[in-house]
Amino acid sequence: MASAKSNRINVTNPVYCLLLTDTSAGTTYDAVETLGKAMQIQITPQIAAGEQYGNGAKEEDIALLKGLAVVIDLNKLFIETRAKIMGNTYVDGVLIEKDGDQPPYIAIGYEVEQTGGTKEQIWLLKGRARPANQTVQQSAGNINFSNDSITVNFIPRESDKQIRFFGDTANSTYTAAQATAFFATGPVSYPAATP
Repeated sequence: MASAKSNRINVTNPVYCLLLTDTSAGTTYDAVETLGKAMQIQITPQIAAGEQYGNGAKEEDIALLKGLAVVIDLNKLFIETRAKIMGNTYVDGVLIEKDGDQPPYIAIGYEVEQTGGTKEQIWLLKGRARPANQTVQQSAGNINFSNDSITVNFIPRESDKQIRFFGDTANSTYTAAQATAFFATGPVSYPAATP
């Protein structure tokens, strides 16, 4: 087996980029930018499922991946970033939200530190953010930090039906050069191994 033993211990370096075009001819992205500091990322598959019975017995049981619902908890989603990913207006240092604002499609990437000095690298390729959740509370005796939470629903790209890229440096097939290039640009394609 090409994968060494490793265990996930920390989520780091969340990034995003705007999806500029996505047609049968291909997909393009804007520059990669930081999303802030992540506390937690939760991914829930969106599936189409079906069961087939015949003669009183189950003949088929299929679940197909159709998308991913992703919830990202951040220390703080800065207003410039919020404006870009939510489709809001940002002018003179003020974020303006209005009825009808439509979020653009984005890609989101992040790393997961693992034991053994390895890491997973993930790109989620085409999703739209929902308005961010925020809870703020009174400090009573101790300091209570408040965080932002965003939900992004990812769907297959038009160009190739791909949803996610996933690399793991604990796998000897995944090269150091691939890991270095993984977040250098938007995820038009995964960084291929060089011969």
